[in-house]
Amino acid sequence: MFLRRYPDSPVVTDVLGTLDADEIRARVHELEPETAEIFRFEASVGALFGVRLRDGSRVAIKVHKLFADEAYLADVHALQTQLAASGFPAPRPLRRVGPVTVDEWLDDGEFRNAHEPAVRRAMVRELVRFHRLATATGLRPRWPFLRPEGALWPKPHNALFDFDATTAGAEWIDETGAAARAVTDGRPVGEEVVGHGDWSAKHLRFDHELRATALYDWDSVHAEPEPLLAGTAAGSFTYTEELDEEIDVWPSAAESQAFLAEYEEERGVPFAPDERASARAACVYLRAYAARCHHAYGGDARESGLAEFADALL
Repeated sequence: MFLRRYPDSPVVTDVLGTLDADEIRARVHELEPETAEIFRFEASVGALFGVRLRDGSRVAIKVHKLFADEAYLADVHALQTQLAASGFPAPRPLRRVGPVTVDEWLDDGEFRNAHEPAVRRAMVRELVRFHRLATATGLRPRWPFLRPEGALWPKPHNALFDFDATTAGAEWIDETGAAARAVTDGRPVGEEVVGHGDWSAKHLRFDHELRATALYDWDSVHAEPEPLLAGTAAGSFTYTEELDEEIDVWPSAAESQAFLAEYEEERGVPFAPDERASARAACVYLRAYAARCHHAYGGDARESGLAEFADALL
């Protein structure tokens, strides 16, 4: 049933090596012999299975592909364990087998529309909180370096996007990305913190008082200068496909600027001018990467509003 969402998908084949439902089901049972039901399946950077066990409990099994370095996953596992024990809404890690992690299934609360200013402010508040708590653990998970030396873009996050084969017509996107990188790749600015590289509405649930109840996608956690993490979040915080209503998945330039202003206010100390410039450039680079993916998939990236977005923030 779930594979119907991914007909002939190169993503599923790349991550799991097959599109055969029986083979995939057998692999899940091999990873978790107590499996009674697979109630959810998603595939992108990795493959996620929601599994109900014979005792009625539920777990999340994630097969990691892009970020499968075991030292990195071990650091994330330890950090996630500490934060869950402290009361942060992290799914509690249960075990790890090589590049496969098994966590408790956590789905308290609801996904929210981050175009709403109150939700945006809640996401800012929780991001500052996450930076402080995660950094205080002393752990520093580091992603494997995915951008070849001298390259403009990192390795695309899944098999749908072939940048090398789609250079024609993408020159203007590359120029925008290069302009942003010219700012972020200069002298490093800002303190290193542990953050989340995909701080978007699809990865957070909230209660009715807009307190976070669940944070997902822990293989996006890594150490990086704070302005870069804040800027990346500002560029994508509204992104979700989890709502019943249709929304613009990307924030406007005004919304991204508001996110960064509220972030500075929440952290209690304004960014220095060079830190603020770095954050804004990271925001633009994230959006340029998204536009480059859209172009690689055959879409018209000019519809993304990237040119206007970059004019407002760079």
